[in-house]
Amino acid sequence: MAKICVVGAGVVGQATGKGFLKLGHDVTFVDVDADTVERIRNNGFSAIFPEEMALGDVEAVFISVSTPTGEDGINLSSLDQACRDIGSALTVCQSRPVIVFRSTILPGTTRKRLIPLLEKAAGDGRVGEHVCYNPEYLRERHAQGDFDRPRIITIGQGDRSEDAAHKLTGLYRPFNAAVYRCSYEEAEFQKYVNNLFNATKISFFNEMREMAKSLGIDPTRAFQLTVRSAQGMWDPLYGTHDKGLYGGACLPKDTNAWIKYMEESGLNPIFMQAVREINRSMGGA
Repeated sequence: MAKICVVGAGVVGQATGKGFLKLGHDVTFVDVDADTVERIRNNGFSAIFPEEMALGDVEAVFISVSTPTGEDGINLSSLDQACRDIGSALTVCQSRPVIVFRSTILPGTTRKRLIPLLEKAAGDGRVGEHVCYNPEYLRERHAQGDFDRPRIITIGQGDRSEDAAHKLTGLYRPFNAAVYRCSYEEAEFQKYVNNLFNATKISFFNEMREMAKSLGIDPTRAFQLTVRSAQGMWDPLYGTHDKGLYGGACLPKDTNAWIKYMEESGLNPIFMQAVREINRSMGGA
């Protein structure tokens, strides 16, 4: 069994660590927050502060610190500090664990920012050979169950980190989930596509719900039937192929008719206006 460190003991970090604990691995949580460290210890788990990290016999380090978004965009300060802490710990050990970033980060962040930070802090230009990006797909209220029973596992790697990705694949093998390996940038991009699609779908149905209420219609039954009737619902690959813009006899005319009807009814179909604008901006109707 492997010795694992989980840096960042929030929802994702604890689900990750406890998931590996169930498989018999030796897991230590690392966090900067004293209350978090104390709470984890009180629950019978191993928890330390970053300055206490010793990586000499650790096989994998999972980093799941927060990357909040503010007025200036994504805030990577906690992730930067985690890289410095891990790099510092690497300076005093000969072995090299697999370093696995799980935080949601924009495409290019692992290659262009995090690996250089790690290598500078460690004083070792080969640390990048041990780095993978492994996005999480955990729902906040069901994080542990989602980690224990993953739908898929995505591993982003670089040209130098083939062996690290192979080792990480081995750690995940007992979960019996399909493992997909791709570049750092593809994995980082996919995580955003995953989250933004969820946000898009929620916003679409929220707008439709508001429109229905304004028209005096209960949308519940219509939504239930849409799940069964719309190809975009029952065909998971619908719209993902590179087949160009939406067109044909139905979609452009019905989109335009709906927008016109809503506007004449004194309503503002923002979502559908944006859908049409995207199609038009790319040469569609």
